[in-house]
Amino acid sequence: MSGCNLLDRLRTEIVLGDGGMGSMLHSLGVNIEESFDNLNLTHPDLVESVHRQYVAAGAELIETNTFSANRNQLGRAGLVESAREINLAGARLARQCASSNVYVAGSVGPLGKSLEADSQLRASEQAEAFREQIEALVEGNVDLILLETFSDLDEISIAFRAARELCDLPVICQMAFTNELHTLAGVSALDALRTLEMLGADVVGGNCGAGPNALVKVMENIAGETDLPLSAFPNASYPQYADGRYFFVGDPEYLADGAARLAETGANLIGGCCGTTPAHIRAMAQRLAYRFVRPRRKLVSVAVAEQETVAPAEPQLPDFLQKVGREPVVIVELDPPRGLVWQPLVEGAKTLAQAGTDAISVAENSLASIRMSSMVMGHFIQRDAGIPAIVHITCRDRNLLGQQSELMGASELGIRYVLAITGDPVSMGGVLGATSVYDTNSFGLIEMLTQLNRGESVTGRSLGRRADFIVAGGFNPNVRKLEGEVKRLSKKVERGATFALTQPVYDAAKVPEIYDQTSHLGIPIFLGVLPLYSARNCEFLHNEVPGIRIPDGVRKRMVEASEGDAWKVGIEICAQFIGDVLNMVPGVYIVPPFGRHEMALPLVKLVKSGVPTGAVKGSPLR
Repeated sequence: MSGCNLLDRLRTEIVLGDGGMGSMLHSLGVNIEESFDNLNLTHPDLVESVHRQYVAAGAELIETNTFSANRNQLGRAGLVESAREINLAGARLARQCASSNVYVAGSVGPLGKSLEADSQLRASEQAEAFREQIEALVEGNVDLILLETFSDLDEISIAFRAARELCDLPVICQMAFTNELHTLAGVSALDALRTLEMLGADVVGGNCGAGPNALVKVMENIAGETDLPLSAFPNASYPQYADGRYFFVGDPEYLADGAARLAETGANLIGGCCGTTPAHIRAMAQRLAYRFVRPRRKLVSVAVAEQETVAPAEPQLPDFLQKVGREPVVIVELDPPRGLVWQPLVEGAKTLAQAGTDAISVAENSLASIRMSSMVMGHFIQRDAGIPAIVHITCRDRNLLGQQSELMGASELGIRYVLAITGDPVSMGGVLGATSVYDTNSFGLIEMLTQLNRGESVTGRSLGRRADFIVAGGFNPNVRKLEGEVKRLSKKVERGATFALTQPVYDAAKVPEIYDQTSHLGIPIFLGVLPLYSARNCEFLHNEVPGIRIPDGVRKRMVEASEGDAWKVGIEICAQFIGDVLNMVPGVYIVPPFGRHEMALPLVKLVKSGVPTGAVKGSPLR
């Protein structure tokens, strides 16, 4: 059938879509970890069976089994080279199952996270991935393109433009909304509608995210604001996990009631998403016997000014960033304890504060080893040592839900300074059974912190008052080509980072280049310095720790040092380095090995003494 014919029908008639594909395949025994899209090639009989069941249940539009069939998602299963073949097969399977009065929609979902935990696909890479998928679907003779389950407006916009470049088929744009009428990226239903309508989408709507109740609210929210056809594909229910499988308990009759409510809002295309089955679609077909599109009503709401609560006054700690440009800033990193005895670390922080340290950086489970919470430790340091704490927050250990919950708690504990990093993978720490989460990366975490500073949750819901985080980004200058890292740092600044901490640097000759290439960013970048403890420690850092490179001259000097004096040589090397670069940097970020604060003390005193450049001669780094 023609996609244009579908648009004509939707102006006066409700069209019934199909239901969930992935959850149906899972219920047939396919492991949740498998690539469902690849079944188009390996088990086409299963895919065909699901399509035919939906057609028999009354579906007038079926979707291809290609939701995740883009090169980024397929790459996780080692199937990048099969992207075209999988999409082509998916389109042809659906086409041969569709009768003459059933439309075939080419399903296109989000690209997912980058295969590299702390990187984002460039817009050009996203566009190419979408083009590759859509081109194969068009070749497979689909009637229309269905962009579904998107949370990010930029991403769905890129996908839409890719579709428009390749074909003149109708394009449906659906985003996944939560019960709070926002996507997980914080996009409101109305903002989504306005943007997608401006782009030129033929149909807009929502799918997944929640059950019918939430989508009814979304439709009520946007129906009176547009003349475009609207689509709604709710989940059957929230999923439950038992015996290694996910189950949806939504009753077909309940979903049929939901479909009737969606129809009353003025929805034109109604189907099901996760957990819906042919039984659900059959019940919906029976309930929607009267298929004429209902008139839409503009939602009238009374705006109530929300009072922003004022946080109780907290004792103000000094803002070390105010010192930038007036005196060199010193930040010292301390690792939380591996056990429950935290008092010695606070005593070390007190000693460092008395020596002139401006802030304590508190690492979070560095190198994926288990330690006390960095947020709690930061709170103890601020409370008992009276010095600001820069708390490291990783994306490795918490999902988005837990991340926001912990950050709200940190805000209430008085934590202001946060270093947002992706975090070393769990495999580095060897904690049996642990997994890396990475729901987002450092870029997304910075965006979350910025959103909290606006007084909004990740779903766009008001928090009652604004958080007051000051966000730092990590910066690794120990690379062959600095331009790429500078671009990454620039993206962090765009998202809300206001200062940066670098990985430890040992090559003084590289420092002018670092600050020359980052001067346009307009933020203070504190240079990382890590005193070496021994020759073995030196070789471990150089060879095993990501982002650290140590010049041959330094390594040679550590090897030549006697075992008992090696740590003193390490401090001397750092002192010489600081003397060479101090007039080029806003401050230094000292990372003492093994949390030995006493190794940082002479360096703190050196910086605070106002040592002029070149005062420490004989640098081995030249």
